[in-house]
Amino acid sequence: MELTIGNLFSASAAKYPEKIAVIYKNTRFTYREVEERSNRIANGLLKMGLKKGDRCAILFYNRAEWLEVYIGMAKVGIIAVPVNFRFVAAEIEYVINHSRPKAMIYEEVFEETISAIKGKLVTVKDYICLGSNHGDLDYIQLLEESNPNLEYSEDVNETDPFFFGYTSGTTGFPKGAVVEHRNLIVHHLAVSKELGGLNQNDKMLLIMPLFHSNSTWFLQMMAMIGGTAIIYQSTGFEPEEILSIIHNEQVTITSVVPTMLTMMLNLPDRIREKYSLSSLRVLLCSSAPLMTNTRERTLELFSEANLYEGYGATETGTVSLLPPNEMHKKLRSVGRPIIGKQVRLLDNNGNDVDVGEIGEIYVKGIGTLLKEYWEQPEATKEAFRGEWLSVGDTARMDKEGYLYLEDRKKDIIISGGENVYPTEVENVIAIHPSVAEVAVIGVPDEHWGERVHAVIELKTGCSCSEAEIIDFCRGKLAGYKRPRSVDFIGALAKNATGKIIRRKIRDPYWENVKK
Repeated sequence: MELTIGNLFSASAAKYPEKIAVIYKNTRFTYREVEERSNRIANGLLKMGLKKGDRCAILFYNRAEWLEVYIGMAKVGIIAVPVNFRFVAAEIEYVINHSRPKAMIYEEVFEETISAIKGKLVTVKDYICLGSNHGDLDYIQLLEESNPNLEYSEDVNETDPFFFGYTSGTTGFPKGAVVEHRNLIVHHLAVSKELGGLNQNDKMLLIMPLFHSNSTWFLQMMAMIGGTAIIYQSTGFEPEEILSIIHNEQVTITSVVPTMLTMMLNLPDRIREKYSLSSLRVLLCSSAPLMTNTRERTLELFSEANLYEGYGATETGTVSLLPPNEMHKKLRSVGRPIIGKQVRLLDNNGNDVDVGEIGEIYVKGIGTLLKEYWEQPEATKEAFRGEWLSVGDTARMDKEGYLYLEDRKKDIIISGGENVYPTEVENVIAIHPSVAEVAVIGVPDEHWGERVHAVIELKTGCSCSEAEIIDFCRGKLAGYKRPRSVDFIGALAKNATGKIIRRKIRDPYWENVKK
């Protein structure tokens, strides 16, 4: 049997047909139901004329249907293109036209956005709308009119692409990471082992968006082992609601970013004490290293859970994990490489750096996910040194092989667990008629960890306000990318060649921040 996402799900469905596979609010689907619904999705797309190797875009908020859509496409070799629902219309248009899908499945709430750009989406022939009949075909109608038994005969190979994961690019244009079935499955098996051995009794609360690699990986992981995925809403994070779900559903594992932990920890004692969190045995935190105080308070609140810190990316998969028994031994480390992964830290000339020195992280090994960037050969070439892959992050490594992150993709800003690339924001602000030059940096924020902050040099004789700059970015950038604060300065720091030095601009804002 080929190692494909579709095959492994069907094996779980045969073994646990009446077990709950996925929960979203009041919706609960068993493995048998998801197996049949995914077959209907697959058959319906084939009837529309899609075939193995074609792409289909997905634009949903978090909801139970993500699982059947992913599995249905996987079964027939149609490549899923999940779209970031936080993107504005222009960003969605770019991803769709770059990936060239033949069909698009979207949720009714996005009807206005899709209608505004339909005429610009060159390759999309069929629009399937969930929640109404706005599209060419209603999603429920597609299910009802399609066979619950798979009709497709052509084999899907484990080396076929499963999905394109669009990651933000340093030039402002997202890159489509091509990820194959087998690499993804091997990755999931390794991570499951590293987290203490996940099993069919696990219930995982998926908090992050399901276009995001983290939740996508764990949704598939639960489906592979016969566990239950509990999907959290994506239109607002309510910390008490998270505690309530853990209590009521007896959640055994969840994955968070530091901002989420901070919000839960800042709830009044009387709120936190209403809920038993004893069912939680694995708590994974990633996207940014935990501050010492946050980690200590987390260990107190989730006293019976095993806390892990991790590092990874869409392209690399999970690279390293710091296990619970080393939380106090290796402060602010993201651990050592997981099973099957090797890590090197290289300087600009491709040489290994000394112990304790900062170098660019290069990864190779099983479960390393990126095959290529879709139709971006130069970006693919830049990412690899032979077998070794880098996404541009830097770190130090101690003599025992533990990693300590130094910078995320050079100047990346991590706000509430979401990656923001300064260049993309700068390109928008620079259009403002009063702006001469701009540097966008991340500055400390108690709530978000970092917030997007613009430092602007105005043109001679021009004036502008913070509110005007922030308002100027509306409609041009997704909400989490827009600056939340602005400073105006006489001259931006530059090097001898005239290049703006973001680090020099950023450092003063972090001088008094306790790590």
